[in-house]
Amino acid sequence: MTKAWLAIPVAFAVTAILIHVFRGPAIRLGLVDIPGGRKEHVGEVPLIGGVAMFLGFASATLLLEQSLTQYRPLYAGMSLLLVAGILDDLHDLSARAKFALQLVAAFFVVAWGGLKVSYLGNLFGLGPIHLGILSTPFTIICVVGLVNAVNMADGSDGLAGGIVFVMLLWLIAATLLAGLPLPIMPLLLAGSVLAFLLFNFPHAKRRHASIFMGDSGSMILGFATAWFAIQLMSNSDGRIPPITIAAILMLPVSDTVILIARRIYKGQSPMAADREHLHHIFERAGFSRPQTVYTLISTAGLTGAIGIIGWKTALPDGFVSLLLITFFVLHLFFVLHAWRMMRVLRRMHGS
Repeated sequence: MTKAWLAIPVAFAVTAILIHVFRGPAIRLGLVDIPGGRKEHVGEVPLIGGVAMFLGFASATLLLEQSLTQYRPLYAGMSLLLVAGILDDLHDLSARAKFALQLVAAFFVVAWGGLKVSYLGNLFGLGPIHLGILSTPFTIICVVGLVNAVNMADGSDGLAGGIVFVMLLWLIAATLLAGLPLPIMPLLLAGSVLAFLLFNFPHAKRRHASIFMGDSGSMILGFATAWFAIQLMSNSDGRIPPITIAAILMLPVSDTVILIARRIYKGQSPMAADREHLHHIFERAGFSRPQTVYTLISTAGLTGAIGIIGWKTALPDGFVSLLLITFFVLHLFFVLHAWRMMRVLRRMHGS
């Protein structure tokens, strides 16, 4: 156990050191995000957060005394998406190519890792829902969906990393509350994410991020979080309701589902870039980027708290589902009536 606890600061330290080491080479190689168009950051920002977090996380796992055989599919999927993300950051991969690679990584989870979402609980009060043969495609959809949800959340300094950090903390808390062994792998990833946030999170003394995670970072974080969430459901033997896990992952998934539905309705590609994300609406309403990021990270924490509290107070799954559906409907209303909501937010911001 001593080595396990030692591995957490190692993940943090290695990530932070590698960010410093890779900064210069990234600029020379052109692995930078250039401002212009939808991108409003200042100067060329190195896209090395994903590489640093992956290597920090992977190197820290080498200190663990437990066997890592079961995590080979996790490493393989993260490596695949890391390379895909770097290539996309350098040369702009097509949406189809990225989607195909995400499907391959998701297939690793199911076929190689043996992890599946096969039970959804009593979501609607009509009895337990078992997926049966639908568990494999449903799991693949969940993994690919979360990968893209985190990727789409990466539009403001500190937002994607902060949301992932909060989701990991709630997954760790749920593991401990269920009486399961210490979830060291999510703890190591959280340590790496925290180190990245030191360079990416907005605060009073630094108005702009000095490092971005890039598509490589957002995709590996979404993939790893999906792995840990599905693994937790599998290991808990029903002790943790699936609706609790859904609540923990709610905010980025909700935003992504609404955005994709709107794009399809408008006849656009589901993967088309735009400025209709929740954080864009807050920023256009006059909230600063730090205020927007703090608000949305707090919202992600709130939905996770709803899931955990509902579970520990033995609320029926159907009631917790109703709370999450209400959140989704309010989110949808907020986006569909963005201009009206911006006026309301401006008044709130002014007060």
